Amino acid sequence: MREAPGNRQPSRTHVPCYTVGMASEMTARIVAAIRAVPPGAVASYGQIAIVAGHPRGSGAAREVVRILNSMSRKENLPWWRIVRRDGAIALPEGEGAELQRELLRQEGVVFDRDRKVAARYFWDGRNDSNL
Repeated sequence: MREAPGNRQPSRTHVPCYTVGMASEMTARIVAAIRAVPPGAVASYGQIAIVAGHPRGSGAAREVVRILNSMSRKENLPWWRIVRRDGAIALPEGEGAELQRELLRQEGVVFDRDRKVAARYFWDGRNDSNL
């Protein structure tokens, strides 16, 4: 007999990211790390996880993506400053890539011929005193 989805017990490896109505400490730290990226700079998803002190380090990049996807509007996050580790924009063309590129250009970020952010624009993570 199959168990109803609502009755399943979480596995030992499953750790909820946040409880209803309240973000976890790690979610709050990731949000703070995203906010710490200064105008004119970018950070990778994995870099944000590392700065936030995520125990999986850059392996937690997908959690950063999830938080950006679910909280950017509500928390007014500078989502456009977060890119792939190679400087590429993760959003598909026609689904936000153009807007992200334009917002970064307005902050003075320059793209190379491959439409990737030049390495010199990657944030060094030093202004994270509020994390």
